[in-house]
Parts: sequence; C-alpha cells; structure tokens
Amino acid sequence: MNPLLAQLTHRPFPEVARAIRASAEQITRAWDTAVRNAMPQMGNLTFDELKDSTPEILLCIADALASDNPEVIEELMGKAPSQGLSRFRLNFDVVEVMQEDRLLRSITVQHAEAWLGRRMDEPESAALHAAIDVMLQRSVIALVDQQKAQLRAAAETELKFLSFLAHDLNNNLNSVTLTLSLLGMELHQSGGFPAALQSIESAQRSIFDTVAGMRHMVDHERTRKGAKSSPLIPVDLHATATKIIAQFQRQADSKGVILRIDVRLGSAVDSDAELLSIVLQNLVGNAVKYSNDGTVSIGFDSEASVIWVSDQGPGIKAENQPTIFDAFTRGESHGQQGLGLGLAIASQAAKLLGASLTVESNQSVGATFRVLIPAHVGKTEKAVDIVPLVLSSAPNQ
Repeated sequence: MNPLLAQLTHRPFPEVARAIRASAEQITRAWDTAVRNAMPQMGNLTFDELKDSTPEILLCIADALASDNPEVIEELMGKAPSQGLSRFRLNFDVVEVMQEDRLLRSITVQHAEAWLGRRMDEPESAALHAAIDVMLQRSVIALVDQQKAQLRAAAETELKFLSFLAHDLNNNLNSVTLTLSLLGMELHQSGGFPAALQSIESAQRSIFDTVAGMRHMVDHERTRKGAKSSPLIPVDLHATATKIIAQFQRQADSKGVILRIDVRLGSAVDSDAELLSIVLQNLVGNAVKYSNDGTVSIGFDSEASVIWVSDQGPGIKAENQPTIFDAFTRGESHGQQGLGLGLAIASQAAKLLGASLTVESNQSVGATFRVLIPAHVGKTEKAVDIVPLVLSSAPNQ
C-alpha cells in the first residue's frame, strides 16, 4: 500500500471528515479566489472550469478520513487523477498544478480548523495532509503521463515524417546518381572531357554525402529517443554483412576502396536485426567515407561473439578517441563533410542492444571497431568456412 495511505488506515478521523464535508463549498470558493489572485493567468477560466472536480475530491478526502477500510480509502486514488487530466486539457504545467494544490491545502486546513473550533491534533493533521498528498501525487502523475504521451506521439510523427522525406529524397537522388553514372560512362567512352568527368564525380560524392546525412539524421532520432528493440531472434551475420556492403559498393568503387566480408556462412547471433544493421551501417559508412584506398572489412569472431569493422584509412589520433562517440563531435575531418553523427548513432544503437562498442586505432594505419554482442552465438545453419568474400569492381590496389 502507498505509505501515505497507511497513515489513513491507522484509524478513522470522523470529526475532521465532517469538517471537510461541511466546509467543502466554502473551501472551493475561497480556493478559487486565492488561485485567481496568486495566478493571474487563470483569470480567463470560469468558476466551473477552475473548480472542476475539486468538490468531489474534497468529499473523497472526507470519506478517506472517516474510514479505516482500505477499499474506501483507495477510492481517493482513483478520483484524484481527474484533476490532473482536466489540467492537462487546460494546458496547465506541473508547476501550476502544484501551486494551486498548495493553496488548496492551506485553505482546507484553515476551514477545517475553523469548523472544529480548534487546532487539529498531530494524528489528525498528519492524516489530512497524507490525504491531500495522495491527491497531489496522483494528479501530478496523471498530468505528467499525458504530457509524456503527447511528446511521444509528436516525436513519432516527426520521426515518421523525417523517414518518409528521407526515403523519397533517397529514391530521387539514387535516380540522379544513376543518370550521372551513365553520363560519365558516355563521356569516358567518347574520350576527353576530363573537367566534365571530374564535375560528375564531385556531384556523385555530394549525393553520397547527402544520402548518408539523411540516414544519419533518421537513425540519430530513432536511437536518441530510445527506440524499443524487438524480441531477440537469430540474425544471419553473413547475409547482414552482404546487405550492408552492397549499400556502400558504389561509393567504395568510386574511391578505389575494396569491401571485404570475413564472416563464415551460417554465423548468427541472437539480436535485433534493425539495431544491429544501424550499428554496422554507420561503422562501414564511416570507414568508406574516410578511406581513399585500401580495404574495409566486416568480420566476426564467433568465440568472442565480436563483430568488427576495420579500415586502412588515416586512423584516429589517441587524443580524439575518447570523444569520437559523442554526437556532433568530429576529430580531423580529412577534407570530408559530415554532421559528426555516424559513430554516435552506432554507439547509441549498440547500447540499446546491450552491446559495447570500442575502437582501436593507430594514426595513418586505419582503425578497427569492435561490437561485443551479449547474446549467445546461434547457428542459422551449419557454419561453413569460406574464403573471405571480396567485393569490388575497382582495380586491385
């Protein structure tokens, strides 16, 4: 039972209950005047709007004080939230609800003692204040719950709109990229036009950066809001790695970067496929972005249950490594544009999975990111040793 209710079940206080019942109308009117004087912003509310369920709550307080039956007393807990809900509809904030309830507390005590013709003794006072505290608690909780639900709904709508917008732009930009690729091939076959070819390559890089930026923003919002993960299921790591590598194949080819999969066929972990993909997309995307040649690899150590992504790019200075997972934080940009979100998104998604994300890097020799998966390693089928899959249409380096 609520500790406050325990004070009410100790014994009944019938005299205080009668005082509250007899004074309920005067308490309500005196409270209405006090609220309007102390809170001028309430001046546009009618008496009925302001009082709302206050008289009924006062009677519930009286009933709770008059009885030691827990069922009767808990009726107060059922009635109290109605005030918070009505305040939510009137756009009150928590501070305003607490301010008006403090006034109600003071006025209720004054009128109860005036009706009794004496000061309440300590047990009576404790019981009355406990009943008022129950009302205030339940009222504020109801208000805050409604505000949280409203914020969640607004955030979900915003994220849905952002996702739809990103999807449409991504489709259109992919079409533009394909057109530019075809145009570049025609110019290359016809010979000459180096400046035009360079402009096309620059435009394609800008599109890659724009698409990556949109994906980063959507992923950042999803992970920042603590998206709930789905039930853990076996995730085929080789299929996941193949899908992610394919997303960056065109960008890697344009830079002469080789993409490599070091994951045995049939390897799987129990995880959330969407969140795990977000982690790997951002790690691979970041690796491709900062590599101008060499190899970017996705691998899996089944014994340690560790997925890793490595590159042969410029590496990360030791002094920058402690902050690379912070949002909107960038170390050396190496001439690359970005929001500083990729690694922050990967880190946050890993946390939602219950996984840990670490980095090992030496400047000028690349970086390796490791994702320690907490779930046990499963098998979608018998794992088969394979020669590492290398994907690239670019010339071997």
